[in-house]
Amino acid sequence: MTLQESRILKKTDNVSIRIDSDLSNKLHEKCIEQKISLNTLINHLLEKQINWNELTAEMGWISMFRSTFRELMDSNSKEKIQKIAETTGAIDLKNSLNYFYGYVDLDSILDLFKKRCQDMNVQFRLIPVKNTMRIVIHHDLGKNWPFFLITQMNSILNEVGYRTINEDYNNLGFSFEIIKVGDV
Repeated sequence: MTLQESRILKKTDNVSIRIDSDLSNKLHEKCIEQKISLNTLINHLLEKQINWNELTAEMGWISMFRSTFRELMDSNSKEKIQKIAETTGAIDLKNSLNYFYGYVDLDSILDLFKKRCQDMNVQFRLIPVKNTMRIVIHHDLGKNWPFFLITQMNSILNEVGYRTINEDYNNLGFSFEIIKVGDV
């Protein structure tokens, strides 16, 4: 059963709630803007709150301004950023995967990575290519963020028998492929 099919077949409950009129108006405006039903919007918002916002807060994740994050990435050397990614970054990622999913495997790594990108408003695309998966990222998070991310990903991917190859960096984005160790 696909994820889409499981969503369609999920049991639903009717719930009646009262909400502030101003909030209701804002919700309706967002529905029109996104061209979705109020029911769909509210389900998305509740799912994000329960399955993302609460979990990240419990794990100690913080939000920060993009410009501040970019400055932190750019004010450190590539080598220092990679060292942080290999140590604290890899530990934090592994702990997050265990907390969110209860295990660490390729699917959980990719799902958390996708959710992180969505939460950070970073364009993310996963393209299956033969025996690999190509990930293409468009971002404005500083010149060293790709090196942090690739190094952090490799640290955790290595633990489950995968690694990145064919990394390609430019000013607006980067891409890489994930391959099973031994398939090269």
